[in-house]
This record gives sequence, C-alpha cells and structure tokens, in this order.
Amino acid sequence: MGIKQPRGYAIDWSTLEQRITDLKASLLDTSQNMDPERLQYLVETYEECKGESVFITRARLFEKVLTNKKIYLDGNPIVGSLAGGTAMIYAYPEWQCNWIKDDLDSDKLALSSLGEVRFSDDTKETLKKVYKTWKGKTTYDRANKMYKELYGKNAELLVKCGWIYPVNDNSTGSGVADYPVVLQKGIRGLLEDVDAAYQALPKHATNWRKIEFYRACKIALNAVITYAHRYADLAEESARAETDPQKQAELMEIAEVCRQVPELPPRNFREAIQSFWFTHCCIEIEQCGCGHSLGRYGQYMYPFYKKDIDAGTLTRDQALTLLKCQWVKHLEIAVYQGDAYAKAFSGHTGQTISLGGYTADGDDASNELEMLLMDTQIAMHNIQPTLALFYTPKMKPEYLEKAVDVVRHGTGQPQFMNMDAAVARSLVRFASRGITLDEARTLPVIFGCVGTGIQGKGSYVTFEGQPNLAKLVEFVMYNGFDPHTRKQVFPEVKAAEDCATFEELYQTLLVHMDHAYDAQRKISDLGNSTREEIVPNIFRSCLLDGCIESGLCEEAGGPRYSQSLCITSTGIDAVNSLYGIKHLIYDTKKLSWAQLKEALAANFEGFAEIQKMCYEAPKHGNDIEDVDQLTRRFFRDVERIYRSHGPDYFGYEAHMDPFSLSYHNYFAPMTGALPNGRRKGVALTDASVSAMPGTDTHGSTALIKSAARAIDTVRNNCNHMNMKFLPSALEGPAGSRMLLNLIKTYFDLGGGHIQFNCVSSETLRDAKVKPQDYKDLVVRVAGFSSYFTRLYEGVQDEIIKRTEYNNQGEGAA
Repeated sequence: MGIKQPRGYAIDWSTLEQRITDLKASLLDTSQNMDPERLQYLVETYEECKGESVFITRARLFEKVLTNKKIYLDGNPIVGSLAGGTAMIYAYPEWQCNWIKDDLDSDKLALSSLGEVRFSDDTKETLKKVYKTWKGKTTYDRANKMYKELYGKNAELLVKCGWIYPVNDNSTGSGVADYPVVLQKGIRGLLEDVDAAYQALPKHATNWRKIEFYRACKIALNAVITYAHRYADLAEESARAETDPQKQAELMEIAEVCRQVPELPPRNFREAIQSFWFTHCCIEIEQCGCGHSLGRYGQYMYPFYKKDIDAGTLTRDQALTLLKCQWVKHLEIAVYQGDAYAKAFSGHTGQTISLGGYTADGDDASNELEMLLMDTQIAMHNIQPTLALFYTPKMKPEYLEKAVDVVRHGTGQPQFMNMDAAVARSLVRFASRGITLDEARTLPVIFGCVGTGIQGKGSYVTFEGQPNLAKLVEFVMYNGFDPHTRKQVFPEVKAAEDCATFEELYQTLLVHMDHAYDAQRKISDLGNSTREEIVPNIFRSCLLDGCIESGLCEEAGGPRYSQSLCITSTGIDAVNSLYGIKHLIYDTKKLSWAQLKEALAANFEGFAEIQKMCYEAPKHGNDIEDVDQLTRRFFRDVERIYRSHGPDYFGYEAHMDPFSLSYHNYFAPMTGALPNGRRKGVALTDASVSAMPGTDTHGSTALIKSAARAIDTVRNNCNHMNMKFLPSALEGPAGSRMLLNLIKTYFDLGGGHIQFNCVSSETLRDAKVKPQDYKDLVVRVAGFSSYFTRLYEGVQDEIIKRTEYNNQGEGAA
C-alpha cells in the first residue's frame, strides 16, 4: 500500500519500509567488527597535542574523528553512524586497556549487543601498539596506583575477590543531554553561549582551566557542524551520480537537511529527527558507553510532529516510518570494552526513552507521539532504544492499553516507573540545589537503565562503586577472608561460630560492611578524579545545563544536578542467605556452622540434602513478615553505612542505585556457594527486589508486596523488579486489567519500578538449542532488553529459571 507523498518531502516512501527491513537484517546477520580508525586518530592526536591541556587534546581528538572518519549512505534517510561501516564499533582504551592483552588471543570472542566482536589482524596490531602506549596511563591504572600510594593496599583485590566491579575501567553514558536546547537554538546558538561565557570570564591565571575548557568547547561544537556538512557534501556528490530522479531528489533533500541541522534549529519533524540523531551520534562517538538516554523524546519532539501533521506535510504513517529509520540507527550503537565489561553489561547501551509522566501543572503529559513511539517498538522489536513509562494515576486508558500491547509483543518493554516516587525523590535529592516543583514534575527521566536523574541538567559520569552485596555474607562467614582468592581481604572481626545469636552475627556483618564500603568509596573517588584529569567530555558537557555557565566539564561537577552512581546488586541473595543461616542454625538448629561450611566449601557436591534445606528455607518474595522485615532492615543498613563514608565525589549526599544490569552474572564465578542454596558459578539474583528464580511460590500479589517493602524508593535512586508472564496470561481485556491492576497496586504500596518478560521458558529453552531460528527473540535482562541468543549462557539460564505467572497470578518455576 502506497503512502501519500507529503508536500516538501522527497523521500521515496514506496521503498523505505523494505530498506528498513534490509538494514535491520544486515545488522543482525553481520558479525561485529572493531573499526581501528579511532585508535589511529587517538595515537596521532596525542602526538600532535603534546604540551596542550587535556581539554584541548580531547577536543582535538573529537574533531579529528568527526573530520576524518569514514562516512557512508546506506539507504536510510537519517544519516550519521558511530563507526565507519555497518556493524562496526570503536574501542576506548583510555579508560582501561588490560582487555587488549587478555582478550585478543582468546579462543572465545566476547559479546557486544549484537553478537561476537571480531578483530582483523591489522586492528590487532594497532590495539597492541595502543596498549603499549596507554598501559599505566589509563584512568583505571592511575586510580589503582594512587590507591596503593595512599593506603598501601592493592585495589585490584577488591575486584578479584568479587566485592566490586572494576572501578573506572570503562567509558560511560548514564545521562540525558539537553537535546531540546539543540532543537531550539542549534549548535550555532550554543557556540554563541560559549563565546559569551568566555568573553565574560576574567582572563586570569586562576581561570586557566575554564579558559581551556571554553576553547575546547568551541573546537568540539564546530566539529559537529563540520561532520553534518560532510554528509551534505556526500549526498550532493551521490545525487550528481544518480540517474533515478526519485533517488536523486531524496539525496538532495538529505543534503539540504544536513546543511540546516544541527547547526541551526530544525524546521520540520524530519529535520528534528536528523538534528537529534547527529547530536546523539556525536555524543556516542565522543564516549560510547552505557546510558546515553534520550529523555522525554516524545515531549520535546512533539511540537515538530504536530506542526507537520497540522500542515498536512506529514501523515501519521509516514512519521511512524521515519521513527523506524531512527530505530535502526539506535541499533547500530554498540560498545566493546573487554570480556568483563561484556559479562557485566550484556551489551546494553542504555538508550532509553522516558514516556508519560506529568506536565508542570501536574496533569497527564502523555501525547499522540508517545503512542507512535510505542507503535514503532511493536513494529521494530528492537532492543534499542528501550522504553520506560513513568506511570501516573491520571493516564488515559487507551494509553495504558497501548503500553500493555507493547509488553504482549515480548520485548520486555516498556519498563514501568512510579512517577510519584520519582517526583518525591527529585525534590529530596536536589533540594539543596534549588530544584523547583516544575522541574521535579517534568524532568525526571531514566539515566540509562533504572535510576533516575534530571533531563539536560545532570549526569551519572562518576561512580561510587558497584558492590556485590552477596559477598558480604562470605565476609561474615569467613571473618573477612575470601575463599575465592584465598586472601584476607578485610580485617578480622569475629568468627561466625562465636556469634551466639543471629543478632550478634548481624552486628558482626555490619562491621564487615563498614570495612568493605570504606575501601569501595576510597577507590571510587580516586577513579572519579582520574576521569576529570584524563578523559573529560567536552561536547557532552556543552549539552548539560550548568557546564557552560560555570566553565566546568561534567566530570568536574559542572551540571546543575550532578549525581554519582552506585549500582548495588545481589542484595536479595544476601538477605536470603542471612535468613537461611538464621532459620537453619539459630532458629531450628537443623545445621551447625561446621556442617553448613563443609557443604558450601564443596559447592554442595555430595551435600544435596543440605542444599535442599538451604533452598527451601523461607525466601524473599512470599509476603512472609519475618523475611520482609530482615530485607527492609538489611537495605536500610546498607544505605546507612554507604552514606556514613561521606558525600559523593561532588560533595552532595550520596545515594545508592539498587539495580543489577548483568552484574549478577559477572559476580557469579567469584561468589561461592551460598546459604540460599545457590551453587558457585550460577548467576545470582537479578534486579534488586526480584525473587531468587523459582522461589516466589505464593503468587504475584505476595511477590509485589514483598518487593514494595524492601527498599525506600525515595531515599534510594530506584528499585528494580522483574517478573515473567506466560503470553497467554496477558491475552485480551482480562489480561490487560490483570497487569495494570498489578502495576497500580505495586506502585500504591511504594514500589518504584517493575518490568515484564512475556515469553515462555519453553520458548527460551528451544532458542538455546536452535539459536538460528530465534535471532529476533528479545528478553528483558535487567533494566534493559537484549537479543536472547546473544546473551551469555549464565544470563540465559537465569532468565529461564525465573518464575512464570499465569493470568491468575499463580507461578511455576
């Protein structure tokens, strides 16, 4: 069926749907390859910029990439790509380069979001040269060296024992740029802002860093304009060689669009999409990592959409097709930073769109374009971008029904966020910085996965550590000793066997927790300091409110609402293990410490009965008051002790982010068998308040009641909850009512986040056996979706084991 040609649009709509299909298929069918061009530009720039400030050096690197990188046209009217070819990715070794030595000669290639990453022989040689140059100079190496000098200890032991994920070893996104400001004034307008701030700054030695920052901003912003104009030149050149009038017209329109945006404000919806994409793509090029989210895309793009619809220059179907073109571009974005990163992030790039929420007046903010975004996801079945719906009681029934329809289509989207909790959290967290009620209502968005921040005014670029809370159980059982590394990681406190009561054991646990967080916070803040000194973002800083005004990059706290990130996972494993100890050793006295430790040391081999006792002990997720009280107490104590070690890197009150990414898989080999019945090497529990797979046996209502009690979603930056439903459970109006009632009840109880897989375990098992038949099978892993067949086996098995619920709220493992 043909689509009516709008006035002023030269796109060949008759062929575009097939082009979209072919482009996505090529991404899923093509191996990921490392593009070496950024590595070469990295070497050249640092040689050319000797003696320059780090700000100028980083800006010149960004400029060199955008000015020289290979560009191409592939039939998508939205242009701009991360690297120099389809399914190609860049490396960012300035953060950590050990993976070059460790991974290049490995027989098994690590995974990105689209599959295995391959390296040509020439790329391997370039990587080896980069390794020799950067080893000892990366942010990771510098932080570890400072930790050794200051505290006389080896920070890498904290990683090897499984207490924390490597601090500061990867480039990161984790924030939402001020895309609306680019749409309103263009890059040219931002250059004027930088110039005004530069002119107003006293030219004094004390302002040297700010002067250099402003100089760097000008270089970076002009480079983005140059990049867009290169595409205009390429499109014009291609048009001159084209004999088909329709294709020629489409190419000339691409050229016209790229001359206009992002340098100047867009004039229509098509230009607005291209302006957004150039901005987003350049952010990814500067520092590709997890968490460059889109924010309230449906809100800031809506005026352009409505203008075209009202003028008759665009139909709804055509807008849907343009959004599909954009969806393909998001799928191209992938990042590889070694095997450890791949296991912890499962290829997630965190390009999240926040839907719904409130207007400044507290009314329902949902609109027609957001409905279209959900239709785009239904049609495309993508893992990126991912959708997050900020639920309010004021949402229209048809809007919520559309969201349920997206869930039914099995991509694990959208995730549902409690908007009232997000508003309250924003008012509390940023009260000292003068946040307004209007801002708290209109700007909370997902920063990457699950945690929230303020759109265009904050970022997650600094970390306060990513701890494995289950490891605390081992520290209290073995008195600071780690069975995995056979090292005494933290000071001895008291032998578990000497604790006469569970309360005494718990108080001993808190002392070990204090030791662990002390070390974590120290190495984290050292790592944060190296980001500012070695890899400051220049372009992205220009797009965060406060940076241009203050003359500070985001790594220095320039954004108005800066915040640090502390991904906190495996807490439910810790609670279930502690309760298992309480139940089996102290309450029923079914086991002695000697019996339990012997079974754990053997990874339960030959101790099936003890493993069964551990597994069948009362668990989180079943509305058991005693268990829920311990869960709440544990998370409160974790938060209290974490905060007791001082403010975050920017001097503000530290907040935790209880969610998992795929850290529950990454930490699995380093975490021994636990008193919850889990064996060493098996993935730990996902999310932060999900049930241990297969142990939520009292139904869905019991599960959400336990989950809502577990974590204070105002004092913490999120909670994180996964559920799995059989597809039949969500069929028809009854299925919609059941799901929406579940969400409303959970949020009424104080829950902050919930998301759903709508796929049977039977289908997932079949996909493991016949991956070639399930290339497009999408599942929800944590705060993100992934192609199931491209996940590590440990993550696949954990998802399969999750309890699947029917339409009566009854579950079966």
